[in-house]
Amino acid sequence: MNQKQMEYFLEVYRQGNIQNAADRLFVSRQGVSKILKSLEEELGQLLFIRNPHGLVPTDYANALLPHVQRLLAEYQSIANMSTLASQSKSVVTIYALDHIMAYFGAEFLWDFHRACPDIILSTVDTTDDAALKGVLEKQCNFAIVTGEVDQNRFAAEPLFFSRYCVRLHREHLLASKEKIAYADLEGARIVSKGRAYRCFRHNIDRYILLPGIQVDLVAETADEMLITDMILRHQAINLGYDYAAVLNLHPDIVVKVLDKADELGQTVYLVWDKTTVLTQASQKFRAFLLEWLSQNGKDKVVLDCSKKQ
Repeated sequence: MNQKQMEYFLEVYRQGNIQNAADRLFVSRQGVSKILKSLEEELGQLLFIRNPHGLVPTDYANALLPHVQRLLAEYQSIANMSTLASQSKSVVTIYALDHIMAYFGAEFLWDFHRACPDIILSTVDTTDDAALKGVLEKQCNFAIVTGEVDQNRFAAEPLFFSRYCVRLHREHLLASKEKIAYADLEGARIVSKGRAYRCFRHNIDRYILLPGIQVDLVAETADEMLITDMILRHQAINLGYDYAAVLNLHPDIVVKVLDKADELGQTVYLVWDKTTVLTQASQKFRAFLLEWLSQNGKDKVVLDCSKKQ
């Protein structure tokens, strides 16, 4: 199976139609059919079944798809390496939990660039599970996630501890409380990040659902504009981390730590595949990040909820 065969297979799979795939690939219909037939003969498997609406992938094609996508991603990575190598550049890719890189801020990116101009940082906001998967599948060099990680597969370095907190409208009935306990959320209108995030599941399942606290879970989103709008317009309460809360302060929104906040929270870790030898560029990034966080006070989130925001 070569790169062209995989590209043609993927486009036919996406389009469900030979002609549409050919148009997208800027080749002839006959060219696509020929490549597809050669791939089926090579694999000894039928990949698509015709019906009145187009092409339907077989079970074998469905199983083949993620492998093809991964291999094509590897081809692209190799191509990118060749391009960057001509400029004597290296790339370090980080898959990070949403808003983590924003918490570090633009100054982190600028300071790293000045210290290591030969290294390009490529950052992607994603979920914690997707970030860890990216490390294992060699899609990224590092993941930045919360919570303990599997020490059999990953190496991890703690970056900072993030407390659970709530954001709510200044006129909300709970806004006058110094700290808010989970029991206070009984019957509350909640908006939070969503079940795609392991940290969200840990928080909601352990402290709300299992104890039997009844809440009105209106929506699950990591979009800060939507969260702010829900708080201001619909008196929703946002459950989240303090590192995200300090980035999105609003005069009509107050932030409260959850009761026993010193215990309720999770450590944010820098994670990499322990079976992989870190490249020189990756080693430079890791060392720089740890030193920079300490020097700039980012190794501890400062959220003074006693002050008016």
